Amino acid sequence: MISVIVPIYNVEAYLPKCLDSLVAQTFPDVEFILIDDGSTDRSAEFAAAYAGADDRFLVHRTANHGLSAARNLGIEKARGDWLMFVDPDDYVTPDFCETPYQAALREEADLVIFKSSVVRGRGSVARGKGSAISGIVDAETAVRYGGVAVWNKLYRRELFGAIRYPEGRVFEDIATTHKLIFAAERILMLPDVLYYHVHRKDSISHIHSAQNARDLFLASLERADYLKSRGCAETLYQPEVWSKSLTLLARAEPGGDPLFRQAEAVADSIPGIPPQLKRKKKLMLLVWKLDKRLFHLACRLLRQKAPK
Repeated sequence: MISVIVPIYNVEAYLPKCLDSLVAQTFPDVEFILIDDGSTDRSAEFAAAYAGADDRFLVHRTANHGLSAARNLGIEKARGDWLMFVDPDDYVTPDFCETPYQAALREEADLVIFKSSVVRGRGSVARGKGSAISGIVDAETAVRYGGVAVWNKLYRRELFGAIRYPEGRVFEDIATTHKLIFAAERILMLPDVLYYHVHRKDSISHIHSAQNARDLFLASLERADYLKSRGCAETLYQPEVWSKSLTLLARAEPGGDPLFRQAEAVADSIPGIPPQLKRKKKLMLLVWKLDKRLFHLACRLLRQKAPK
């Protein structure tokens, strides 16, 4: 059995399309674990309606504890030997479950990674996101090309034996996905686009707050430490740490926060203007190196002008 875990929180405008795409799954031995994380809109009603009409849907309602807690609860409630995840504002192809499952059996894989497409405003769909690499790959290749997202993968349940998503934080997948990849003995990458990720500017991960920047930098540090301990190339993680240090410095006021001080130390250690950084981050780093007071003043002014 495959258990598909869907954490739900105030997504009534998107949830029916997501759940309809699950109803259409071609794989017969599946359950859909809907974790309503204390929604205050009609999301809980929609979830209950689907469960009432289709016994593959199981609903668990909790107080609001956040995305990680909802996913962790879903893992505990799941009965399947295989796990998959779907965000409630996204949707999937009818063979979302069947294609990676059959491939996993054929190749004796513990983890299957597939491609996704991004859906932007007015429903425009970008080309499939993911690497052209396919077949059995090693863990470092999977980390480099398989993405950090939780939802473009089929996991053998045993991979989660001692691994859970960090609660009380966002960007939990950045802090976790690499651990699951290294826990797998055999990893398969597929060229199939099976998942449609809806890009929402109002989603939790797109909120430009100091706390989000803090969580993002922390997750990047944890990921870097883990990958370094596994002997991975610095190019796999170092540019991301550099970039997220600048994000935190730009969104938070200077203070005694140890993580902020660590971000300062990272930014000070960046050699020159690395070509791996995106154009905006290169400009930020240049200003940081020239005059830190000017950097903070400019960032403060930009935050004040940003739409609320």
